[in-house]
Amino acid sequence: MITPPGVAWIIGGGSGIGAAMALQLAQAGWMVAISGRRIERLNEVAAKSSRIKPFQLDVTDIAAIEEAVTRVASQFGRIDLFVFGAAAWQPSRLADYDFEGFHALVDTNLLGFVRMANPLVRQMERQEGGGQIAVIASVAGYFGLPRAAAYNATKGALINLLQTMRTELKPKRIRVRMLAPGFFKSELTAKNDFPMPFLMETDAAAKRAIDGLLRSERFEIAFPRRLAWPMKLLRMLPYPVFFSITDKMMPKP
Repeated sequence: MITPPGVAWIIGGGSGIGAAMALQLAQAGWMVAISGRRIERLNEVAAKSSRIKPFQLDVTDIAAIEEAVTRVASQFGRIDLFVFGAAAWQPSRLADYDFEGFHALVDTNLLGFVRMANPLVRQMERQEGGGQIAVIASVAGYFGLPRAAAYNATKGALINLLQTMRTELKPKRIRVRMLAPGFFKSELTAKNDFPMPFLMETDAAAKRAIDGLLRSERFEIAFPRRLAWPMKLLRMLPYPVFFSITDKMMPKP
């Protein structure tokens, strides 16, 4: 199955994997709307292709979201593929569960998508052929890791939510997809001060994501496999074995 070119909308399209996906989709013949808070970044990406149009948006602003869905659908006629890639990330201090730190990540990574869900579903229900909703989660959402409590919690919650939506939205002809990439070069991973195995170039990660979305019907698009499969195996281990492994991930005093 190969999905023909249509209209895509990428949240987080001003940088990183979102920008790379926008450019690759445009090159493949898609019309692409890109959104994010930083209009200058969006304009830089849009300047590289006449098929890309910027729409500034803050996913913590529910009124702005309703307006943005209407604007994108009005300008392009429909939304065939929606990709939510907005993400906040900050390494956590060990055993520190500060509310403000958690709230900032949950508000963007999880509730940002929840705010967009109903307006998008209503739009895709109205249009012929339905559509696709894809969210960039992470292999980090498979289980809890030290020093990433808030980030892992948001990604794990997204995976769970998408599993529910996959079943509930299928009768409405809306396909729900979950992207679970490993480490790839971005502004967020540049903050990391720990080893990142199998670190991917941003363009390569974007290509893996697009190939999975347009050439398969899989719910889960996880890559690279040499990282994703060990992570998936780890979450299936008995807890005594699981915790003996994660204990070794703790920094040495």
